[in-house]
Amino acid sequence: MRQGKAKGSQLINYLDGTLYHIDLKKADNIPTNLFLVGAAERVNAIAKHFNSVQFRHQNKARPEFNIICGAYKGVPMAAMSCGIGVAGIEIALTELHALWEFDPEKNRWSDTPASVNIIRVGTAGTSLADVPLGALAISEYAIGLDNLGVFYPRRTLDVKMKDIARDFQKTKIGTLINFFSGFCCYVSPANSSIVSALGRMAVREFLKNGESVRAVASGITTASPGFFAPEGRTVGRIQTLFSMEDFIESMANFESGGLRIVNHEMETSILFRLANEMLGYRAGAICTVLDNLASDQMIDAAYAAERIGKCILVALEAMVELAGLRA
Repeated sequence: MRQGKAKGSQLINYLDGTLYHIDLKKADNIPTNLFLVGAAERVNAIAKHFNSVQFRHQNKARPEFNIICGAYKGVPMAAMSCGIGVAGIEIALTELHALWEFDPEKNRWSDTPASVNIIRVGTAGTSLADVPLGALAISEYAIGLDNLGVFYPRRTLDVKMKDIARDFQKTKIGTLINFFSGFCCYVSPANSSIVSALGRMAVREFLKNGESVRAVASGITTASPGFFAPEGRTVGRIQTLFSMEDFIESMANFESGGLRIVNHEMETSILFRLANEMLGYRAGAICTVLDNLASDQMIDAAYAAERIGKCILVALEAMVELAGLRA
């Protein structure tokens, strides 16, 4: 643990400006083109494509926070891991916000918001029988089955968000969660520029290799607060609120405004709520589909590595395009 007294209990940082969880400071010059991942080793999988590397650091006390900064095709980029779940995303993004916009020496926030592009590169499951294993799922909206987003009030006036939340509450899963907890879900949007860039690059990558564009799916992502019960997995003697069959039926049959639920994971909801709605950053997500709940199939390790590699390439090319748009 870093020596020295923290400067306060709100935003915990040390005398040199180092932030408590991510163990980074302003002088580290973290680029504002950022890939967020769960697994620390995926940072290396992204960074191996960088043409140059300027900085790398892994928090020894919290090794889930691992970062490598470099450049790809002349564009400064960083890949950072923050572990599994919405809590890690919230902590990382809040502290990165401070890293980019707070001056610890002057104890002052910038008057100008940082211009930030964030792409989550993750893995996910699906409940749709027509989405093949190894497909790339691009998030247009995220349904948060966690309640973390409730603590950050919605700012986007988007009719589709209201419709998705209303329609999801009518499903069996939404009804059960609401009945037993008084909470159903929250909905947040991806940045449309990132959705478009990811979609174009994914189709280009697949056509280049003679693959079917059926392996690119876009729509709604659900983000769960856990891996087992929130997706209907019943293990041993642990009782769950609903069954896997209930979960699959609700997810596979869901449709709102022409959008289906294409994948399930554990991070995107709070990323979109914080980055896109609260901070005005541009954030999106693309995930490799590793398992299909409808067919009860799981991808093998070698094919998973290949498809995750393709997902990374798509994200890198999309980030180059986004950086050009920002410029």
